[in-house]
Amino acid sequence: MTTPEVERLIQRLKDKDAGVRRSAAEALGRLGPDAKSAVGALARALRDEDKNVVFDAAFALGRIGAASVPALVDTLQGSDRSVRRRAIEAIRMIGREAVAAVPVLIHELKDTAGDIRCHAAEALRKIGKQARQAIPALVELLKDPKVDVRRAAADALGDIGADAVPALCQALRDDDPNVRFDAAFALGKIGKDASSAVPALIDALENDVENVRFMAAETLGNIGAAAEVGVPALTKALKDSDIQVRAAAAKSLGRIGRVAVPALVSTLRDADARVRRRAVVALGQIGPEARDAVPWLIEALRDDSLCTQAAEALRNIGRDARSAVPALIEAMKDEKGDVSRVASEALGSIGAEAVPHLVKALETGNAHTRRRAVAALRTVGPEA
Repeated sequence: MTTPEVERLIQRLKDKDAGVRRSAAEALGRLGPDAKSAVGALARALRDEDKNVVFDAAFALGRIGAASVPALVDTLQGSDRSVRRRAIEAIRMIGREAVAAVPVLIHELKDTAGDIRCHAAEALRKIGKQARQAIPALVELLKDPKVDVRRAAADALGDIGADAVPALCQALRDDDPNVRFDAAFALGKIGKDASSAVPALIDALENDVENVRFMAAETLGNIGAAAEVGVPALTKALKDSDIQVRAAAAKSLGRIGRVAVPALVSTLRDADARVRRRAVVALGQIGPEARDAVPWLIEALRDDSLCTQAAEALRNIGRDARSAVPALIEAMKDEKGDVSRVASEALGSIGAEAVPHLVKALETGNAHTRRRAVAALRTVGPEA
């Protein structure tokens, strides 16, 4: 049903003054789904001679949402390029509810204008997995002569699904580094279902462009345990010349999990303190499954450059770090920096095994140590 306000705005879309028409389109956009009875009038406004009116009409259709889709699909059939461009932008705004537009968007992927192909790929990305019938056309677009189009296609494929993995692996070798980055990013969005891409991503860790190496490292972590064959390459990447690559490699080793523990332990003997620190952080991310690293983390507690991160890792490992209790008690006595607080948290996380040591610290320690011991015992709770 058309409300009086919407009807008034529809009539103003016909005004001779472009400013009036534009303000009417803007107002309908602010109403959103409540202006769905204006869809037909707004679709006609996409052909307005004033480009600002066209822009605001497209925005309004996008704000109205699913009710606009049939009119936008009709607009894409037989309209000139400028009108189609705005209709595609409106569909992109609508996103998942615009699934009925997928067939016409696939057709737009073949347009001779690169920006239309880009916009259509972006709209399909917003629709997501329901646009999987567009995968073959988007894969073909990975060969497009225009870099922006190839990038948009890769990005869209990452949101649509795992069927695109082989093509995205090919795109990791694209001549343009931005396309290679986007292909790695797309595989990361696919995640665990992109496990077949692991060899190609390992190769990408050797790319001569830093952000490509960074995204390859990130994506291996997104794939998780299925990327375990990438552990040696990620361990090597801990020494990469780029700090972002090194950080991503450490994070991903932590996400891959227990299979990465031996490699991370061996890295704790690296000559570079920054590399050792990243390895300790990764072990902490792994948590209880990094229990085999406890002896080396105890050693790391004695390293001023690693002690806080080592205490955090032991805290995350929890009860299986019980052999670290004496070393953590010593670290808890430190009155400088964060290590004392984190050591107290680690002792609380270990639980009952730490209680006798904490009680002794209450009896013999200074005021600082006693405060930390009390905090740890509170964390232990009833077991204390």
